[in-house]
Amino acid sequence: MFFPLRDLPKYEAIRARAARYSEVEAGAVESFLVLLRVGSDVLSAFDKYLARHRMSMGSFTVMMLLNRDPKVGMNPSDLATKCGVTRATMSGLLDGLERKKLLCRESDQVDRRTVLIRLAPHGIECLEGMIHDFYKRIGLLMCDLTEEEHRRFTRMLLKVGGKISDVYGR
Repeated sequence: MFFPLRDLPKYEAIRARAARYSEVEAGAVESFLVLLRVGSDVLSAFDKYLARHRMSMGSFTVMMLLNRDPKVGMNPSDLATKCGVTRATMSGLLDGLERKKLLCRESDQVDRRTVLIRLAPHGIECLEGMIHDFYKRIGLLMCDLTEEEHRRFTRMLLKVGGKISDVYGR
């Protein structure tokens, strides 16, 4: 889901509205709208980038999780939890990635009832073919910030993110 509003209101317009509602903090509203706009633009651009590689956001997320330690498999339930999707959605993602020979399912050596998912050699090769470009693009996107600004920006985003469920519920 992307944020559709392109013409963000100016701070002065937000401040004029805020005068009518005592709980409105104009700077907070402006920051929130900019966060939504930029976040949406980044997700949209990233989605297009992945499409050029014939990959969905879900598939890329699964592959990147598996790539953290390619020798160690993960069970589908843990993958679903870490990706923030249902088990049914994860099954569909895994089926598609397996059809493309990007991952494989194996029985756990300790408990044969447990299935482990690992990147297949073709999956590792596919990621290796795009990961350098992926990280280079992130660097270009973030290059106008200093290292300290990166750390401060991350802390601020985490601070905002930590309030989401308090403010909007789960």
